Amino acid sequence: MNLAGLFDHRLILLATPRQIGVLNWRPGQMHWLGEFAADAENLEGFRQLILKHARLPVLLVVDTVDEDYRSDILPHVQGRARDELLARKLKQVFRNARFTGAWRQARETTGRRDDRYLLAALTDTDWLTPWLSVLHRERVPLSGITPLALACQHLLQRLRLHEPHTLLACRLNNSLRLSYYHNGLLRFSRLIGGDTPTQLPSNAADEISKTQLYLTGQRILPREARLHVLLLDPSGQLDSAQAPLNADPAFNARLIDIASLARALHIPDSFLALTPEIAPLAAIASETLQLNLAPPELLQHHTEFRWRRSLHIAAGLIALLGAGITAGFWLHTQDLSEQTQQLTQQQHRLDARYQTIARNFPIQAATPEQLAQTVALARQLNTPEPDAYAIMVVISQAVQAAPLISLDTLSWTNALDSMGAATIKIDAAVTPFDGNYRAAMQHIDSFIHVLQSIPSVQKVSLQSSPVNADSSHTLSGKTFDTDLAGAPAARFSLSLEYRETRP
Repeated sequence: MNLAGLFDHRLILLATPRQIGVLNWRPGQMHWLGEFAADAENLEGFRQLILKHARLPVLLVVDTVDEDYRSDILPHVQGRARDELLARKLKQVFRNARFTGAWRQARETTGRRDDRYLLAALTDTDWLTPWLSVLHRERVPLSGITPLALACQHLLQRLRLHEPHTLLACRLNNSLRLSYYHNGLLRFSRLIGGDTPTQLPSNAADEISKTQLYLTGQRILPREARLHVLLLDPSGQLDSAQAPLNADPAFNARLIDIASLARALHIPDSFLALTPEIAPLAAIASETLQLNLAPPELLQHHTEFRWRRSLHIAAGLIALLGAGITAGFWLHTQDLSEQTQQLTQQQHRLDARYQTIARNFPIQAATPEQLAQTVALARQLNTPEPDAYAIMVVISQAVQAAPLISLDTLSWTNALDSMGAATIKIDAAVTPFDGNYRAAMQHIDSFIHVLQSIPSVQKVSLQSSPVNADSSHTLSGKTFDTDLAGAPAARFSLSLEYRETRP
């Protein structure tokens, strides 16, 4: 059984020259809808039934004496070349027969490894035309036409019979069908109609013997092979043929009872006993069609049906995928919503705790700005005063190294933290000054270098000088300048940072 058959629903028709039966099948469920004789009244009833199930695909199983089977070995080709090869071969073998088909059964293991085919045809189909006309007129998706012998092959597979040479004698609708299977594959079949006196056990055994001789003569059955005969007859009329067949060493006959057949097909015994013809139909219903005798023009509606079903399946899968993605996003949204609610509740709890703690705070008399100023002032007051003596020693060392530099003022400011440096401002002059500004600037630079060489002095910068050397200003000044005492001087200002060096 293929996977596609598990989700299928179809009508299986069993057509004979006298009547046609309809089986409504789906996996695990089936209904026998009745039989319709080959007359105008029943043809209309068949049409009404088909209209009720017009959207279901239909498989037509044919049971007639007007059939022909040929085995042939053809070169192994594929694609379009194989289609053309089979078309020529079928036309050559069956002339102008309309209902023909070829089934590639196996490939040879030696030589060129050619393909072994079973060629089949319906040689007379005038009786089938009215039924096909109804199906075509109502645009029923006909999936194929296949012989009953192929359906019986799947019946043997359900019974798990694996004899290499098997002859199935099946009596249905007052007719006896003899089908030969080699390693489970159909090789030959013939139908003996109801007008032939096969009801007697001896006549049935004779027909089986004649078939064995024909198969041997046509080299279909090896001469030394022992034929395993299966007798399938719900009415029990073939039971007596078992003994005469087993008396011949060329045969090994066995009866198939209704109970065993029902268990293999998973059908109730009572249902199968009332309608035994559904046995081969139920066996082939879920299988892939291997031998299709229908011409391409009759399969057009089924091709359209498969396209529509594929589109519906694709649309359903897309809708299912969209629903799955939507459900995923919805679940993710729900999860985010729950997380948001939890965070909101946690924030409310923290706010409540803060409000509870804040109500127990002491009353604050000062504003936050005043508190900040107080803290800054406290830090400044806690900052230790720089050592004035150490500052004087450092400045004295620099003045001694520059004897022409005389100090006017010396001031400093405390650092804001305990690790900061004191900022020192020096106002000085070059004395005596003879008006040579170049020399005065050299003395000032020398004084600055001396200060920079002291380890505790950092960031020495000239704030003002006797000469404004800025390129954006006009050079101005006097050649001589006198201080309050009347002596000439070249005044300048310095800024530096002093940081006490710790041993």
